[in-house]
Amino acid sequence: MLFQYLEDSARAHSARIAVIDGERTYSYEELEAASNQMARTLRNQGIGRGDRVGLHLDKSLEAIIGLFGILKAGAAYVPIDPASPEWRLNFIARDCALSGVITIPTWHASLRDVESLRCIILVEARPTNTLRVPQEQGAPVTLTWADVRAQSSAPVEPLAESSPEDLAYILYTSGSTGQPKGVMLSHRAGHAFVDWAFSVAGVRPGDRVSSHAPLHFDLSVFDVFATAKGAATLVLVPTSLSVFPRELADFIAYKHIAIWYSVPSVLTQLVARGELSRHGFPNLRTVLFAGEVFPLKYLRQLVLTLPRPRYLNLYGPTETNVCTFHLVTPADLARSEPLPIGQVCCGDEVFVIRDDGILAGAGEEGELCVAGPTLMSGYWGMEERTRQVLGPIPGHAFAYRTGDRVIRESGGALCFLGRRDDMVKVRGHRIELSAVEEVLLRHPDVEESAALTLPDDLTGNELRAFVVLRDNASTSPQDLRQHCANYLPRYMVPTRIDACEALPKTTTGKKDKVRLQEQARQLV
Repeated sequence: MLFQYLEDSARAHSARIAVIDGERTYSYEELEAASNQMARTLRNQGIGRGDRVGLHLDKSLEAIIGLFGILKAGAAYVPIDPASPEWRLNFIARDCALSGVITIPTWHASLRDVESLRCIILVEARPTNTLRVPQEQGAPVTLTWADVRAQSSAPVEPLAESSPEDLAYILYTSGSTGQPKGVMLSHRAGHAFVDWAFSVAGVRPGDRVSSHAPLHFDLSVFDVFATAKGAATLVLVPTSLSVFPRELADFIAYKHIAIWYSVPSVLTQLVARGELSRHGFPNLRTVLFAGEVFPLKYLRQLVLTLPRPRYLNLYGPTETNVCTFHLVTPADLARSEPLPIGQVCCGDEVFVIRDDGILAGAGEEGELCVAGPTLMSGYWGMEERTRQVLGPIPGHAFAYRTGDRVIRESGGALCFLGRRDDMVKVRGHRIELSAVEEVLLRHPDVEESAALTLPDDLTGNELRAFVVLRDNASTSPQDLRQHCANYLPRYMVPTRIDACEALPKTTTGKKDKVRLQEQARQLV
């Protein structure tokens, strides 16, 4: 089970620092004890195997304690973005039938009417153990951090009937295209990914590993569990630093980060605005990135500025954990095409299925399908949707259809071509939005780009784009359209290109296409 990583490291390296949260630190012995207290608190409320417990907290020491405590109780943790609106919190709480939730006092009133809840554990911003909440007739039991810390810290009795197939966590999708989906991952799936990632990243005892991704984003699975497996130190990166690249660069240097993992957008901002050359980063040994395509323009600059670390591109939808990877080589930096997503990993198998349902050969495009131990168990409460994406494919009895289009190069490496739903039609022509974005990024004044379409009565779709320009750039929209015309066929040149100070991002750091659509509509 995933919590065994913590238990093993606490036995072997009890005094090592497990977590750094600002000025606060916890050793492995302290984290083990505190998570036992949380597990006992939940067990006392009848929460155990098969139950779900919401983790509705900013990334913090308390959140890490809660995460491991939930798993030790035998339940699955359900991380909920604390910045999301009230309707989403209530939707997930009811959809997932949460038995418990760990949150802050601000949200107490919003959760009291959730019928499935047995307990609500309230955490103050910096627990002082003075909070007291009156109990109401028929409402879930309300507990405080003081109640948790009053429990015994002795090891919790393991559940005899537990299985690697037990649910470990549920990650809800953004829901930008409809109803949020809860992706169910088992302990088996988590182990298959973490054991591989721990090895390929080279996590060592005492390493400092960044925790940049929020807990509701799948990148956090590596941060939390690979760090615990290696008796390394998890360094919680303040959320606020993501919008201040210079300060984030200072944080990486001053905190002696050895292993960094984030979406490419964060690394792009570090290259463009972080003034990385101010630091030597002697401790930085491995840089992992995943979640979106890393523009080669910025990857080249990053490797040139910081040549010492290894750079690894990890690929995999939330439904598969990570299923392929690619170690960046000097030859990759000379490519004109996007970086490969590489070779299969984690004991998985991958298949490329053509549009006619036949297995694709070398050089043929198709949809990437994944089979193996890292696969999700399904979508919570959505059996029909699960059957649509998990099932038989040619050459394998059971696999996940990713919806991602890929091609296999002659050397065997897989290359990502784009999302199946990222392909649009403008005036009858098929257009890959990511291809337009990549060309815009070639312009020396462009730091970020995003392409999208708006419905148009005459053409069906109008192609639009947004860019973030470097400071003091004098490039005009017409200059950018001409730049696109130099590389793209006429029908792929955006009819309008708008400059903005920053592209809106989701809480996981990716481009927020929904908000971009709204911005574009306002500019018609």
